Amino acid sequence: MVRLVGQLAWRTWVRYAARSSESSTSSFSSFRTKYTDSAGYTHFRNRSSGLTSSSSSSSSSGGPPNKWGNLIVLGGAVVVCSAGSAYVTHLETVPYTNRKHLVLISPKQERALGSRMYDDLKRQTRMAGKLLPAEHRLTRLVSKIGGKIAREAENLADWGGQTGHMKKLKWEFVVVDSPEVNAFVLPGGKVVVYTGLFSVLKGKQELAMVLAHEIGHTVARHNAEKLTQQMTFTVVRVLAAMALGADLVSAPLVLGLQLPYSRQCENEADAIGLQLMARACFDPRHGPRAMSRLSGGGHSAPEFLSTHPHSETRVANLKKELPKASEVYESRCLLGGFRSRMML
Repeated sequence: MVRLVGQLAWRTWVRYAARSSESSTSSFSSFRTKYTDSAGYTHFRNRSSGLTSSSSSSSSSGGPPNKWGNLIVLGGAVVVCSAGSAYVTHLETVPYTNRKHLVLISPKQERALGSRMYDDLKRQTRMAGKLLPAEHRLTRLVSKIGGKIAREAENLADWGGQTGHMKKLKWEFVVVDSPEVNAFVLPGGKVVVYTGLFSVLKGKQELAMVLAHEIGHTVARHNAEKLTQQMTFTVVRVLAAMALGADLVSAPLVLGLQLPYSRQCENEADAIGLQLMARACFDPRHGPRAMSRLSGGGHSAPEFLSTHPHSETRVANLKKELPKASEVYESRCLLGGFRSRMML
């Protein structure tokens, strides 16, 4: 792709150079002050105005095009070539699922951004009296389960794809006192759990699925991918608004690309999380059960208008992944005695 675009840019430049050369030769000949006409007389002045007018008419109708138009075409080819090169060089493979995705944010930048966001969140929740202390029972439980899964996520060489970003993470787990049934992960391995989650989930095994799902987002670098997508969509919206005179692409982008992509990431994090859960010796059969409980008694909007798949979709997808996860769980945690069987 990059080679093809590069050839296009080169051919455009060659055409521009040739046309510029023709234009320069024509301009030079039109300013001669000495020439001999058909009758043999030598003239020491410019050509007649009639000839000049004819030449101008020829130039306007069939002569070389405006050089600025050529420069615009050349510039466009260079931009396309640069964009294609950036796409190829920043394309990564998600571990386990092997999906290709574009990520323009480096792991170092991702960790720095996550640290700032995490510090701001802790400061705000602490000032509001909502941040549970590290010695709280729920915080210790989340840290223990999450830490065990996170350690497994650091050794995924058998999954393929890019896993180097998992080596330098400093995992942290906090619990916020809020009735909202929610959990999320910030860039760089900072996991936040709301206490409302404990009123829905039944037991440590189901909590392990939720935490493994959030860690799965980090394995797949979904945060960095979403930042890349937002930057790309912003550029597209601005260019489209300049060309069309109005913002006519935001709704199609959201419905056709942004929301489907968000649901895809959630399904991918579910699949990765179920495997991580099994590797950490949590029974993966509790994964579909946990996602079923998180439905909240129904859905207020159609799935195509939601950022998350409906629980029925997620449970069905997890059941498809369950045989593979169960095999991992049995071989690593129940057979042979080489892995610790201790369940939290």
